[in-house]
Amino acid sequence: MKENDRILALRKAAEAMARGDFSLDIPIGNDEIGHLGKSLKELSVYLKKQSERSQLLYRIMVECNLNLHVIDVLNHIYESFREHLPYDRISLAFLENSNTKLKLHWVRAEYDPLAINAGQSIALADDSLQALLNNNEIQMISDLSEYLEWHTHSKFAQTIIKEGIRACVICPLVANGKSIGFIFFSSRKKINYDRSHKDLLLQIASQLSVVIEKTQLYRGAKLNKQLIAQKKSLQQRVTHDALTGLLNRSAIFDILHKQIMRAKRGGYGVAVIMIDIDYFKSINDTYGHMAGDAVLGEIAERLTKSARVHEYIGRYGGEEFLAIISPYDQASATKVAERFRQAIADEPIQADQSSIPVTISIGVSAGATEATLDADLLLRHADEALYAAKRKGRNRVEIAGDLNP
Repeated sequence: MKENDRILALRKAAEAMARGDFSLDIPIGNDEIGHLGKSLKELSVYLKKQSERSQLLYRIMVECNLNLHVIDVLNHIYESFREHLPYDRISLAFLENSNTKLKLHWVRAEYDPLAINAGQSIALADDSLQALLNNNEIQMISDLSEYLEWHTHSKFAQTIIKEGIRACVICPLVANGKSIGFIFFSSRKKINYDRSHKDLLLQIASQLSVVIEKTQLYRGAKLNKQLIAQKKSLQQRVTHDALTGLLNRSAIFDILHKQIMRAKRGGYGVAVIMIDIDYFKSINDTYGHMAGDAVLGEIAERLTKSARVHEYIGRYGGEEFLAIISPYDQASATKVAERFRQAIADEPIQADQSSIPVTISIGVSAGATEATLDADLLLRHADEALYAAKRKGRNRVEIAGDLNP
């Protein structure tokens, strides 16, 4: 690869990373450009992991805000964080009898039998648990055998080690300003827990405490019309972009992943349409940022009006939008993309007493097989098709080539 091509590849990779896309190939080598590529690749791995964690925490936040069922949220946590936290078992225990006893409310593990299960109680005689209760801090035990050597009277440690547990993290839960219990993450391997584990666990415990607090507030009460309206309003704020009213980045990504799962089960295709406003920077520079915001809002409205049922549109970031369409093949997705393009190009946008001609460029990719129904692959090919539309003069639709990875 020529030097200029390598530099262009690095620039495109950096731009993609800024949009949250970590799928582009990054060229590496032994010269200065190659070393830069290595550094950029390491940064990409780190940012992708952080992005994945943020997505998972976002989904917990949505669950907590829209769901008053603690067990549903716990199951979501158990199924979602395996790549980011080491655990074979998660359990939730509430304080009872004036904080003298812990009763297990929920347990889920990858193995049987369990030495302590839901419904059983643990006396809070352990000094370590009492200390956690007093200062509300996470305790991370990387080696339970070593821990028992120093805490020989800990019945809690003695009990869970019988299950084969060798490491655990104990996270206090606080609701209404009071300690209400703990969530335990346990592993059958010795684990060197670090700061990244602690930060993530703190955020999980915080979100879980929110739903427990809500459950306590609304327990025994029927959700009346006012509460339902509040939930809908909250859902709108959590899942929609404030400026355009479209689905936000996290929400449209969530829909993409769900549609891919459904397509794999049903044997049909998913299309991804990436949309970018042509010369948007010039619009901001010429007419001002308020006019630019008005253009974004009007484009969002036109795209929404021209969309059909099951054509989901979200704001990808900046002046870019993303549409997810399923079930669709490439040919029918191209017709949808052309419908979107015409909805914008047919009439100038009125903003700040100005009539602004606006066009969009569109890239389309579609997948229908196990190999091609992959979110990163579909997004990458749609992005490449969008770049092609820009290079060929803008205000056009371009179709991605072969999606085979």
